Amino acid sequence: MKAHILFGAEEYWDMFHSAYLAVQKYFRHGAWYHEADMRSGTATYWQLTSLQAFWPGLQVLVGDIAAANVSHREFFHVWQKFGVLPERYLLDRDMLHPTEKYYPLRPELAESTFYLYQATKDPWYLKVGESMVNSLNAFTKVEGGFASVKDVPNMKVEDHQHSFFLAETCKYLYLLYDDSFLAGKNYIFTTEGHPIPIRSDWHEKLPHAYTSSNWTSRKGSNHQSARASAMSMQVCPDTINSGSGEGHHVESACHIPDFRSNHRCADDEECGTDSISCRKRTCSVAGYCGLWLSIA
Repeated sequence: MKAHILFGAEEYWDMFHSAYLAVQKYFRHGAWYHEADMRSGTATYWQLTSLQAFWPGLQVLVGDIAAANVSHREFFHVWQKFGVLPERYLLDRDMLHPTEKYYPLRPELAESTFYLYQATKDPWYLKVGESMVNSLNAFTKVEGGFASVKDVPNMKVEDHQHSFFLAETCKYLYLLYDDSFLAGKNYIFTTEGHPIPIRSDWHEKLPHAYTSSNWTSRKGSNHQSARASAMSMQVCPDTINSGSGEGHHVESACHIPDFRSNHRCADDEECGTDSISCRKRTCSVAGYCGLWLSIA
């Protein structure tokens, strides 16, 4: 996906698009994504791993803001439950993995929080970042730096700090509150948190498959149609004029209002109806309202 954004080659979009659809079909279960057999697509391991927390950030780049928001809230729910995000969590048993109970200061949740705040400007994500900073200071800060958590239940630390803590975790948390570095510029971050500028001369024209399904058109000040990603379309309602005279459906960056202002719920009755599709919303295991994808 990031290669497609950088270079605009249609083959990159085709590769990503087919994989993304397969993930939605075979891996997704409500807000969670379990593991599946690569030959049959049947579910194998129902577990969360801390590395999976990058996924909402990637969904932001696709423009799938609503799905990214729901998944992110579930990851953060686990963070709040333990104080950090454990390396592996068994979803079907609602418990930590017996041998992978550590937290090595991974950056993925901070990364997705940064992306979602950039997409929505929802101050709730700033509170998420504050909670993460407070946890890091409370549980992992030691003399001379920060230490990985060896055992999450008792917050026992070890004499070790990965380089990605400085290169990524700290970077994304810093940019969450001071994004002046990004002002007026267009960057894509690599998997390891390195910013690469996106140059228009690398791709003069975006592939039709991407412009038609994930990018929207809007009228600029010169009345010419200009491309804008769903990430940058921080507008309501969910339809805008595409320039062709017809309303074009786009994924709104605005949250669908819940009955409760804190987005929490005790049962499905508190979740109301989706204002766009008129579908009934349901309450997740973690206690958040959302639209869940039905998987055959």
